[in-house]
Amino acid sequence: MSSSQPHLSYGEIQALLAESAYDPAIVQKLEAYVRAQVSAVASTLVASETPDVQYSFDANRTLVKLYHFFPHLEGELGMTITALAAFLALLQFPETDFMALCCLIPERVQSTEPCATLVRCAELLESCQFSEFWPEFRKLGIPEYGAREGETVVSDDRKLLSNAVNGTSASNKIRSNMIQMLAKTYRSAPLSHVLAALDLKDVDSLKAFG
Repeated sequence: MSSSQPHLSYGEIQALLAESAYDPAIVQKLEAYVRAQVSAVASTLVASETPDVQYSFDANRTLVKLYHFFPHLEGELGMTITALAAFLALLQFPETDFMALCCLIPERVQSTEPCATLVRCAELLESCQFSEFWPEFRKLGIPEYGAREGETVVSDDRKLLSNAVNGTSASNKIRSNMIQMLAKTYRSAPLSHVLAALDLKDVDSLKAFG
């Protein structure tokens, strides 16, 4: 399962799902598309500049299902790719993508890093503990975080996750979603509370979100 495999376009992925959704032969193509989605998040390009890569919950869910049906296709590599899919689902909060995906992810994977921290992050978002969310989320930006004892080489997929977490796109998307939640919850709120929830330093940083 090479991480360098070229990925299909969004349209090609949708056609693949329509034709062969439960064929284990498509696993590598779905893995490559998960990587492409995370790479797009890590990139400085805006969404309009990467039209062939769009978030696809259906594609990511199908991959996790195939791992479930055909466990021999998962292995250590697949566990990290599952975490990449979970990361993409987390960015959709307050949509329920993460919860729906986790229903398909075995407990042994959910309790293993980096998935375990993603689950914790989702719990904090769901309970609106936004200021507590950010320290947990930043842990994912450390490639070596959660490495197993004796593990000395960080996989390319784990580095990809860290790059996406450390970039501005993921954090800003989460902040925008948090602002929507805060607006629904509070008629007014102290500036200090809002800045802490969004992990921002000052009002000028907040203005960037309208």
